[in-house]
Amino acid sequence: MSGRAPATDRPARSRVFFALWPDAATAAALHARGRALQAACGGRLMRRDTIHLTLSFLGDVEASRLEALASVAQSVKGARFVLALDRVGSWYGNRILWAGCGRPSAPLTTLAEGLGMRLRAAGFELDDRAFNAHVTLVRNALRPPPGTEIPALRWPVASFVLVASEPDGVGAHYRVLGRWPLGDGEPDPTRR
Repeated sequence: MSGRAPATDRPARSRVFFALWPDAATAAALHARGRALQAACGGRLMRRDTIHLTLSFLGDVEASRLEALASVAQSVKGARFVLALDRVGSWYGNRILWAGCGRPSAPLTTLAEGLGMRLRAAGFELDDRAFNAHVTLVRNALRPPPGTEIPALRWPVASFVLVASEPDGVGAHYRVLGRWPLGDGEPDPTRR
């Protein structure tokens, strides 16, 4: 006997993370950038419906703790801002190609750090790695991108989300579990 509990005795769990989730126009623009990177470098293009910027990755969390995550998110205050993605790069031997910021905005850093601090205070475990603002566009690339600077893509950020990653036949399907607005009474950068 292995000493393991039967699968039915284990609490239900979800693989979750907090993220910035782009509007349709921003997702399309990021996907187009990813297509150009894929054409130059090979690899697997991220699906448009999976494009995001991770603020805090939590991994497998018991379903009973999802409400606590929503409470933490509700307590986070932050300003709306426009994120300028003006760099591309690669990690892990050029296998991951990403778009990022030459200089992350103060509101983005404040949001990510504040969220992380509140999650730890609520008893959630997070990686000790420093926050690195990026959007993964291509996986399993064959070579690095030909340059690093790109024309800035301006992403208006007015909220953040809690997302569940659920396996499907082509990798993972992301399901938004909750959305929290930023900036009380501040002008919305998504409107002109």
